Amino acid sequence: MNHSHHPHNHSGKSEVKTTVTYKDGKISITLEDNTGKVPELALAHEKEMHFIMVSNNLEQYYHLHPKKEQEGLYTIQQPLKDGTYKAFVDITPKDKAYQVAPNTVQVGTSETGKAVLDHDYDWTKEVDGKTVILEDVKAEAGKAVPLDFNMHGETPEAHLGALGHVVIVDEAAEHYIHVHPDSEDTTSFHALFPKQGMYKIWAEFQFGDKVHTYSFIIEVSK
Repeated sequence: MNHSHHPHNHSGKSEVKTTVTYKDGKISITLEDNTGKVPELALAHEKEMHFIMVSNNLEQYYHLHPKKEQEGLYTIQQPLKDGTYKAFVDITPKDKAYQVAPNTVQVGTSETGKAVLDHDYDWTKEVDGKTVILEDVKAEAGKAVPLDFNMHGETPEAHLGALGHVVIVDEAAEHYIHVHPDSEDTTSFHALFPKQGMYKIWAEFQFGDKVHTYSFIIEVSK
């Protein structure tokens, strides 16, 4: 079972428009459907909105949960350094087709160049004393690719209704993938990559009330 938030629309057509702005340390997201109304959102993993923001070079990563300030407007305080960012508004509108697409957000005047991702040969990552290994991946475009994380015998705590969350963005920061474990008691995932190329993976696991984020770079073949 693939717990992707947006499996229902692969046409690329979206009936919901998202607009992301940033001012004085505050991110604002407005939503409007194709009739000019505010779309109704379904809960997905305990939240109406998962908001992913990455710097254009994929070096900075934020997974945020903005609060509804009023109908169609969500906000969150998050100071950002000057630079260029891509924001992905991960929502599940009821009765509306939706495809997550990047919103470019410029903070200040200094622009951030695009990422140039190199092969990641080290699949063992440690964050704050917790080690996670991504088992060898053979990734092909258009196929469900298994992503199996070895937790060294530790079981992460449930975080937003799952033992882990995996976010993947391609080198150009155009394609966004968000998947959840194959079952409630595993740290194995499946991801569908739309095309060949280099991708960055951020795997989130919670230990001791703190979310640890592990990043990996993989190459997807044809």
